[in-house]
Amino acid sequence: MTLFAVNAVFHLLWSPLFFRARRPDWALIEVVFLWASLVALVVGLWPIDRFASLLIAPYLLWVSFAAWLNWAIVRLNRPFGHAAQRYPA
Repeated sequence: MTLFAVNAVFHLLWSPLFFRARRPDWALIEVVFLWASLVALVVGLWPIDRFASLLIAPYLLWVSFAAWLNWAIVRLNRPFGHAAQRYPA
């Protein structure tokens, strides 16, 4: 249950960081922890229920793709934070 709770916290943090705070750079750091929590879920569930562990795999793949998109957004749209506030779009 702890692995699920930790994953839920990281899952719930990403969207507000990316969209509400408009900080894709912070969301990119956070998505690393989200991804790691999913790997921990897959590994932790494997000895208990292999089918349940495999059911997490599509979510892990989706977060991997989302992390790649997040990285591309950060790379193509720097800077964020104070410098971005000086030059509003």
